Amino acid sequence: MVTSAIHRKIEQHAAARPDATAVADSDRTLTYRELNQRANAVARWLGGSGLTRGGAAIVRIDPGADLLIALLAVLKAGAAYTWIDPAAGGPCDLPSFAIACRSTCAAERRYRAVDIRRLLAESVARPSPNLPILTRGTDIACILADEIGAAHVLVPHAVIVSMREPARAASARPDPGAFGYWIRLMTGGTVTFAAVERGPALSTASAAA
Repeated sequence: MVTSAIHRKIEQHAAARPDATAVADSDRTLTYRELNQRANAVARWLGGSGLTRGGAAIVRIDPGADLLIALLAVLKAGAAYTWIDPAAGGPCDLPSFAIACRSTCAAERRYRAVDIRRLLAESVARPSPNLPILTRGTDIACILADEIGAAHVLVPHAVIVSMREPARAASARPDPGAFGYWIRLMTGGTVTFAAVERGPALSTASAAA
């Protein structure tokens, strides 16, 4: 079956080759089954906290397995992500280890902040099936921000699905859209993160459309 959604392609690999290695970092190795199920669990929590189809999430987390779980969860919730690499510097007022979900109230923006470390840890013990949320190829998957943090480029699922892996291997810190990670996972490969100096900041901010 042909699909134009990033997470659907990864779900297909999780079903066909569940024990194949999807991601490896300095702390652990995750199979496609583990990556997919943990992202499902996080996505369900995000949906219950206000992140809906067509929404957007700002993810601030170091490269590694947790980053891929968080980004994949955002896509599974039907939303788009903006990834801020803590090592890249720049202004960011997101609190460390927090998720801030915006309500759908049009009159004002209300945020709820929670600690994402517990959520990621709990996803290990919460096997969860794929979410039935409809995602089209025209739906936005990634929002690239400019130097002041404003939305600059909107990238649909279909554009990322059509990308091909460059000759060089995916590095620990690829493009700001994390496209290299998706290319590797959509083709059933393994994303390997080299050991890097990690900062303390790990947070996800999500906003419902």
